[in-house]
Amino acid sequence: MSHFQFIIDNGAKALMSFLPAIQTLADSEKDALGFLPGKAFEEAIGRRRLLAASVEHGGARVFAGYLLHGGVFPNAKIQQIAATPSFRKTGAASALMKAFVSELERIGFLSIRADVASDLPAALAFYAKNGFERVRERAGGSARGRIIIIHSRQLETENLFTLPSTQSETGIDFGVQRRGPGEVPVFSFDLNVYFDLVRQRHQSDHARRLFGEALGHTIRLAVADEFVAELRKTSNSTSADPVLQMALQLPRLPKADASKLEILAAQIYHTVFVKPNAKGVGTEQAKSDAKHVAHAMISRASAFITRDGPILNARNELLAAFGIDVATVEEVLDLLPPEPLASNSMSVRGERFEPGPIDASQLSAYLLDVRVPSAVVSEFADPLSPIACVRRLAVRCDDRVVGVGAVLLPRGVEPIARMLVQIRHEHQDAELFADYLLDTLIRASCEGAPVTIELVHLSGQSIVNKLAVARRFQRTANALSFSKIAVGRPLMAATWSAVTQQVRRRTGLALPDTASMSPNGEIDIRTRTGETKSISAAVLEDLLGPTIFVWLGRGGVIVPITRTYADELLGTAVQHNLGFVENRDAAFLSTRGYVNSPRAVRHMRTGVPIVFYESKRKGSGRGAAVAIARIVNSVLVAKSQLKSKSDKRLVVDSVEVFSATDDVLLTTFDNLMVFPTPVGFDMLKKLGAVGGANLVSAVSLSSEQITSILTCGWPGVKNQ
Repeated sequence: MSHFQFIIDNGAKALMSFLPAIQTLADSEKDALGFLPGKAFEEAIGRRRLLAASVEHGGARVFAGYLLHGGVFPNAKIQQIAATPSFRKTGAASALMKAFVSELERIGFLSIRADVASDLPAALAFYAKNGFERVRERAGGSARGRIIIIHSRQLETENLFTLPSTQSETGIDFGVQRRGPGEVPVFSFDLNVYFDLVRQRHQSDHARRLFGEALGHTIRLAVADEFVAELRKTSNSTSADPVLQMALQLPRLPKADASKLEILAAQIYHTVFVKPNAKGVGTEQAKSDAKHVAHAMISRASAFITRDGPILNARNELLAAFGIDVATVEEVLDLLPPEPLASNSMSVRGERFEPGPIDASQLSAYLLDVRVPSAVVSEFADPLSPIACVRRLAVRCDDRVVGVGAVLLPRGVEPIARMLVQIRHEHQDAELFADYLLDTLIRASCEGAPVTIELVHLSGQSIVNKLAVARRFQRTANALSFSKIAVGRPLMAATWSAVTQQVRRRTGLALPDTASMSPNGEIDIRTRTGETKSISAAVLEDLLGPTIFVWLGRGGVIVPITRTYADELLGTAVQHNLGFVENRDAAFLSTRGYVNSPRAVRHMRTGVPIVFYESKRKGSGRGAAVAIARIVNSVLVAKSQLKSKSDKRLVVDSVEVFSATDDVLLTTFDNLMVFPTPVGFDMLKKLGAVGGANLVSAVSLSSEQITSILTCGWPGVKNQ
């Protein structure tokens, strides 16, 4: 598949320029998508219900596809998604989907629905690939006799956020409150919807069905006091007006405090009509409409139902500022369950991207463009408090920023490093970029000493959030951030006391005074709040990473690696690569892969330290131990099954040279730490760490040998 950097637009100006192409594509696919008039797309642009994908080519934008959506908060619906023929199977539709999902998660939606005909295999496969599950079936229109398969995808919002089992070991509660099964949502509606019901109009069928569902107790409908007051103004006779008399029988929203209602209505009026200079601004009707919405908001209605253009166009602002959703009748009806179908049973350059610094103004512009809250933008672009260290990074593709990260380390004896990572989810390498930014900034934070890190929680950044949890960040009590403690250096008996004192003073986490730990034993810790816990050494190692614990009896292995592979896989080059040299993805991942002979399988045990020795073979290596890491797993893999050129964890072109058999041993590792001072062969030999073949192959190490190597590799480690 060709690599394209898709640009996703939802602004009116860009979308209007693509409108003819969107309509042409929609018409060409009407058999699969259904027919929509051109006006429907114009309305969708005004209501921010349309996304378009494009690519830069020759200084111009080339249209690649679009996504049309609807739904009512907190449940969205994909109405149409399509890519142009020249951009099919290039990731255009997936880029649109990822951008859509990220935006929905940012504003708190819980799910997405998509209805797909059973005779569209490509569409069914696309939704399955993008995390949708089949939930039920219904009959399609009678003309074609199709079966429609309803798909749903749950979103990674904070309401649905789940963490791995280690969370229970740290005692953090992630429970959330949801609507009870017996609670029926309440919807408020305006006069237009009411007139659709009582008069014969274009939308009457929809309005009648809506009220029919209310009579069947599927939903609850209620009107604001302003609804009746407005009707009274236009009625000639209260007793002889059947429209008014019927309205008087409608359920009412609970009475609202008059002063609170007036204040809120004024704010909503400004948001909907004044600020965008919308049609009707300055009229009594517009002020009355604002009062309708305000009463619905105070009453915590699930949504306000209307056909009013300015209110619909401002729905995103109303949801963000006031927590009230706005919907059309059709969108509410679409939420209702259909009739069931009768069952028949280091400064480096990557391939395709380039990481590097970004200045404060560029960071600010990017974050505002992707709708990060302004308070967060100000904090990282223009910090007010004294900062000891600040690092801002960006990942660029074709000079376009596709992800950013920043960390601020304030001055003080108990600093809390504030960290931010934001990526464009639509990019096919979004996970790689997020992993690189997180790992780089964590290491930058704890480079000088152990530190507490607070990662700002950004809605819509599920990839970042998942990777943060994998790095053992914990959700904080206020749910506004994740936190972790990072040590950034090995922990062994010789350094235990000094490092744990630093940890306690800088982070508030108290560890035992002595390094009495074992693989299966537990360690007593005390948090800043005074809470005491007993957790295993392995879990604590994860929580304090990057670090490696060397406890008595925890042996490991030392393995040879040629300089070429070490430079890229481990980042141990004496000089940085030149800018035009493109490193493979493994150089940017926190978990990487090492390939060697199956004969080494007995040495490569899961969970133990692995020391990398840069060999002198071919005369280019330094003949020294250059880095240490922790083995995640080690498995035998058939050469025919290991795709070395496509496996992101590897930097090798071919695995054929690593063994004379049909298999190789693939070892993945994390917590990589480069020795400040490489430990030469002569010293390794003195420590008995080279084996009988002088490190031509893997050699097992005792905990004492690893401790000695680390002591040599970190100058002054004894005095830390």
